[in-house]
Amino acid sequence: MDNYFYVNVSIAFAVLLIIRYGKGSNNANYYLSSMAIAAWFIPYPLLAELIPAQVLVEPIIVSFSTLNTTVTTNGGQWLQFDINSWLQWGLWGLASFGVVLFIKQLIDCARWYRQVMTDPSLNLLNEISAKHHLPVYSVNQVDSGLLLGLFKPVIIISNQINDPKHIDLIIAHEQQHIKNHDNFRLLILELTECLFWWNPLVRKLVNINRFLIEARCDENASKDYGKVDYINDLTSLILSKYQDKPSNLICSATSNGTNNVARIKLLKEKRNMTFNKKLTYAVIALASITTMSWTALATAINNKQGQHLQANQKQLGALIDFDVKIITEKTDETESAVSANVIMWGDFDYKASYKINEEFAFNFQVTDSGEYALLDIELIEVTQGNEKIIANPKLTIEFGKEGIIEIDNPQVSSNIYRIKAKPAKAVRPE
Repeated sequence: MDNYFYVNVSIAFAVLLIIRYGKGSNNANYYLSSMAIAAWFIPYPLLAELIPAQVLVEPIIVSFSTLNTTVTTNGGQWLQFDINSWLQWGLWGLASFGVVLFIKQLIDCARWYRQVMTDPSLNLLNEISAKHHLPVYSVNQVDSGLLLGLFKPVIIISNQINDPKHIDLIIAHEQQHIKNHDNFRLLILELTECLFWWNPLVRKLVNINRFLIEARCDENASKDYGKVDYINDLTSLILSKYQDKPSNLICSATSNGTNNVARIKLLKEKRNMTFNKKLTYAVIALASITTMSWTALATAINNKQGQHLQANQKQLGALIDFDVKIITEKTDETESAVSANVIMWGDFDYKASYKINEEFAFNFQVTDSGEYALLDIELIEVTQGNEKIIANPKLTIEFGKEGIIEIDNPQVSSNIYRIKAKPAKAVRPE
């Protein structure tokens, strides 16, 4: 789980630096910041479980014998503190709270939308609507111009705005938002900000991405409108104090003073993507994608693959003494059971499989936790060639001590399982 934070924090800082000092185009900065935001949605631990990096291996059998003994001892079991599990559950909790925040934002925005659309001052501008083939309204509820709605958006302009140049600018700006589907982009950004409300880096990236949506809209709209006229009319609209941003979910022609000034500065600048800039952005993007891919793979194999390639180096693993008894039939007088005692060696953190007979098998994985072994077992029953995992017990045992697992539940299996395990650290047998 720590890789998740290390990788994404590194990508976020690199992207923030290149956006601030790289002097790249609005499009390049937008897509680069979008990539940095998307990286936080990649669940490396979950991807690790989907990548088949760890296959079942045959353990090294040290000894095997058939026994008919009764398991009566019980080893001490200890509470395991798994920092990765706690982090995962903590992230789920934070994200759940973020979902609540997002729902609240949607409700507030929907309520405000109804207030605007039902306001008595709402007036459809028929001539302008027919000219632009889009519903354009005027209302007292807003101070500037904005786009409302997702699937059937409408343009809302303040009743206080009467200058034709300002009206044309707002319509040109909002039409570009519709063309770019920016209302949906803002919805995704709002969801991201709510889910990662606890993460200042993500919030910073989201705010930059929102600003770049407006900057891209200005740049594209000014091509048809006329760049000089667009800058002059936007400046005039801003100086007229028509600034309004009722919600982060709404595309507005103007926002706060700092963003408005920055948008005009960007329009005046000529940011061309030179070869060096393109190369720098490509390297950052490629390095980020490569790092994310490598991390997902490295997490999946638990960095153990390299150890297995060192054939000449002795390996430390788990030597486990299993005493297994499976009662297959039980009556008032007789009892039919399969009993086996097997001592086997296996790598730490690698799942191994062992077949007791044609009907029963089990997979196991041992994790080294200092003085304790974390034993994860899958009990398998074979019926007509079909394998079925009937239980997945887990046990924490001190190395050199014994632990026992007992399963006697008809809802799980008609058989009764009694498994005694005694793990020890040992070098791979030659």
